[in-house]
Amino acid sequence: MRTKQKWLLDILEIIFAPYSIISRIVPQLIAIALVIIITSEVFIYYQHLDIISAIYASVGLITTIGLYAPAINQMPSLEKIFLTILVGSSVAIYTTLITGIIMTLSRRSVWIDARARWRAAHMKNHIVILGEMIEVAEELDRIKADYVMIVKNEEIAKKINSPRVIIGNPSSEIELKNSGVQEASVVLIALDNDLENMTALIRTKSLNPNARIITVIHDESLTDVFKQAGAYQVIRIRRFIGRALASLALSNNIGGILLESTEDSSRAVKKHGYAVGFFYVEKGSKCDGIKISEIPTKLLPILIQKQNNFTPYFTRDTKLDAGDGLVILGDPSEFHILKEMCTSS
Repeated sequence: MRTKQKWLLDILEIIFAPYSIISRIVPQLIAIALVIIITSEVFIYYQHLDIISAIYASVGLITTIGLYAPAINQMPSLEKIFLTILVGSSVAIYTTLITGIIMTLSRRSVWIDARARWRAAHMKNHIVILGEMIEVAEELDRIKADYVMIVKNEEIAKKINSPRVIIGNPSSEIELKNSGVQEASVVLIALDNDLENMTALIRTKSLNPNARIITVIHDESLTDVFKQAGAYQVIRIRRFIGRALASLALSNNIGGILLESTEDSSRAVKKHGYAVGFFYVEKGSKCDGIKISEIPTKLLPILIQKQNNFTPYFTRDTKLDAGDGLVILGDPSEFHILKEMCTSS
């Protein structure tokens, strides 16, 4: 059963997710059970104990508690040999297995992983994050969006204060299925190298052709390759950061999000992308006293700051005054023109 009801998942996750941990310790439990059964059979055959007493004696023997100890001088030699071998091997096996079980159950990351896997198996129209994007996870938590993240590093899972992290290989088809990528609405891919990014993209596309896949790449020359492979949006991380820093240097404030171009964008926007910048009108500058309509046509005013208050309500005839702030959306290659206009000579 998959559902989009977040409140229902929250309740069911608390009830059922812990049981998924059992699957991790099943091999250890089976091994312990086999040792107990074999030892019990020895007691049943040689000491003629009933099955309950034999199991009781077996548990006491392999745990070295010594709940049952037959008279050693009355034991057949073959029984002594069997029990010596079983005790010698079972104590080491038992200690190792119990230690493994305790370590498994006591690790916080194991519980986080188990909860995330259970939740992902029952989610629908959620967001899947492939890669160690802690900041993205924090923002999605802040806006209460449902997501699952796959990371390789167990330490990253501990740092993220959210039970939404699967520890595994983000480009593995098995882990992609475990994240519920088949039912996801959006998949964000940002792995260590472009080979892993491409592998994750192709596998995600085959599992869910309708998902909106956003891929962060390292080599800009591969942009077209990733788009042809099915990426809805390709983020060129170095250029993205470069634009942000350049916008900050030019307009004194990044002011928002830098957007990649689309196929329908103009040639200039395809080359430079969109950006949001903040400009301050200095006294005596060209912008001091001009109308909004006199701003360069490739730049779109979206907010005006007057007396420390932002307002989206203005017309083409609204005048700018010294001390006003102007939030602009447009081609960042044109920002220098407005910067010069807003700066007093």
